[in-house]
Amino acid sequence: MIEPLPLVRDVLDKQIIDCNGQRVGKVDGIALQLWQHRPPRIVAIECDMPVVWRRVSRRLGDWIEALQRWLAPDMVGATRIRFEHVVKSGIDVHVDIDATKTNAYVWEVWLERHVVAKLPGGSGGGEKK
Repeated sequence: MIEPLPLVRDVLDKQIIDCNGQRVGKVDGIALQLWQHRPPRIVAIECDMPVVWRRVSRRLGDWIEALQRWLAPDMVGATRIRFEHVVKSGIDVHVDIDATKTNAYVWEVWLERHVVAKLPGGSGGGEKK
């Protein structure tokens, strides 16, 4: 028998740790598969700013998503980690995947390249000499 998992307490807002011990982000959302006449099934955990803001306001989440599409139209959507890759949930949620092989860091890389690198003292040498 599968033991019930209190999602809000044990999964939502927990830090995701990949198989290399690297922080991936927080569990911002949970994707469920709905069945007729059966309980829902957890399909994946999600990590994405629009997902977390939709918990506050659907409209705000949609606005954040539109802003992201405007800034970088070629960027992909939320990072979804299939629930079968969750190996442990406690203080953190541990997964058996390598986060660098997902789109989990796509916005960090974008910000580094387009914002931080252009700041004085940024890693991209944005300082004028």
